[in-house]
Order: sequence, then structure tokens, then C-alpha cells
Amino acid sequence: MRKPWWFAVVALFTVFTAIPAQTAVVEKVVAVVNNRIITLSELNQELKEVVVNPEVEVNVREVLAAMIDRILLDQQAAARKISISDEEVRAIVKNQQEALNLDEEAIAEELKKQNMTEDLFYRQWKYQILSRRLLDLVTQGSIAVTDEEIEKYHREHYEEDSTYGRQTKIAHILINKEEENALSKAEEVLELAKSGEPFAELARKYSMDESSARSGGLLGHFVKGDLVPEIENAVEQTEVNGIAGPIESSRGYHIVKVLERTEEGESSVSRYKDRIKHQLYMEKVERFITSWLEDIKKNSYIEIKI
Repeated sequence: MRKPWWFAVVALFTVFTAIPAQTAVVEKVVAVVNNRIITLSELNQELKEVVVNPEVEVNVREVLAAMIDRILLDQQAAARKISISDEEVRAIVKNQQEALNLDEEAIAEELKKQNMTEDLFYRQWKYQILSRRLLDLVTQGSIAVTDEEIEKYHREHYEEDSTYGRQTKIAHILINKEEENALSKAEEVLELAKSGEPFAELARKYSMDESSARSGGLLGHFVKGDLVPEIENAVEQTEVNGIAGPIESSRGYHIVKVLERTEEGESSVSRYKDRIKHQLYMEKVERFITSWLEDIKKNSYIEIKI
């Protein structure tokens, strides 16, 4: 089954199949990664968490290799003082849920289909975000996706004659409710946006939706029913290049800019452009990080003891 766009993660952290249960043993070191050891109990816990099919035996060395890759990334991030808390991860995921009008039941159902625990789901998101922050620094914007690549992917994976209803492309700035004087701050940002300050720059500076702030608050194209009612109603009443807000949702206060509208019957490439761009970007990130990690490994002390 094709995974939804929001489920895309850096593919080095692979979900493997299961290994028969092992009896308890005295603590043992199975690998050393620079100044970090991996114990047998850690490896066994990893195997337990990534179990998908108990009937198939797992390749233990592949699981260990994935752990080593993750530790190397953690070490590289720590050296550059890059980090993210569990609270930040959950806030980012929640923002994505709200933007796509997904409830907890929909997420739970998808996790069930993927045989994935909630803990592993959030851990993969955390790994993705940490990796993205690290790669943003390492690549310095050298990874890009062209319009030609997007159109080619669309031709190969979507029906060329697909058409949809009216689509609206929007960007937003989110001020979390937990922020002190959140509403007042949202109103101040709204005034800056209406006064002519570049919306994208304001999003990068003030938005607490980290996943969209990096792209100037861009959320993408939506059709009726995609967004939560509060935001959808405001968007419907706002002209192209107009700004609405603050719009209150369960997460906080949104300042929304309508970037463009496409009428019914236009090509579906516009609806899926941002989604395809994200998919292609992550594929390029995966290739880059694989090559980059190989270079890191050459300059690291790695000893495998199993």
C-alpha cells in the first residue's frame, strides 16, 4: 500500500521483520561507534520495536547497521548543537494533522495498517526532523527539485487527464496557544503582514509550525473539505493575495495568505505539485545522506562485535 505523504521519512531507518524471542543474557557490547557503545539489550529492544511479521526471521546485522547510522547522525547533530525535543515533534505532527484535517482515529488506523506502534511513529518523525535540520546545514541548500522533475513524476504516477474542483494554494503563520499572550502576538504579526512585510519572511521568523515555516509558511493546494472548517471558511472569503486572521483552531492562532486559485477542470499537477516536490526532495535527501554517511564512517571508529 502506498504510504501517505505525511508518512514519508528518511529511509535509512527501515522497518524490518521479526526475530524469535531470546532468553535474557548478561549485558554484552555488540558494537562501538566512536565513544558510544551499543549493548545487546539495546539491540534486542530495537528488534522488538520494529517487528512487523513474527513469522519471518530478521537480518540482525541490518538492524544493527541502521542503529549505527542513526547514532552517527545523532553524533553529527550534537557536534553542531542541533536538537529537537519530544514535545516539539508532537507539536509538528499535530500541526500537520490539523492542516490536513486528520483526526487521531485516522492516524491510529493508518498505524494499525502499517503494523507500527505510536512510539515508533514519533521516533521516526523525530529522526526525520533531526536529519532534515542537520542536512539543511550540511547541504546548505544544494538539494533542489525542478519543475521538470515534478512534471515527469506526475506523468509517471498520476493519470494525465485527472481534474479536480477549485483549488486554493495557501501559506500560514501559526502562533501556538501555549505561547504567552498568543492572541496579541498573532494580531501583531497580522498587522505586519498587512502592512506589506514579506509573508514568507514573517513565517520563517514567527511561525511555530516548523514544518511549513522553513518554506515561508507554504501549506500547498487544497480543495473544499481538506482544511478544518475555521480555516476553510476564512480562506473561502479571502481574495488571492489577501490575508486572513487571526483564525483560532485547537492548536493556536493562524494568519493565512491566499496565494493562488485554480478553477475546476485544470490539470491535477497543480494540486499535487507540493506533495510531489516533497516526495522527490526526500528521495534526494536519502541518496545524499547515504553517500554522506559513508564518508562519515570512513572517519569514525566503528567496531561490530557480533
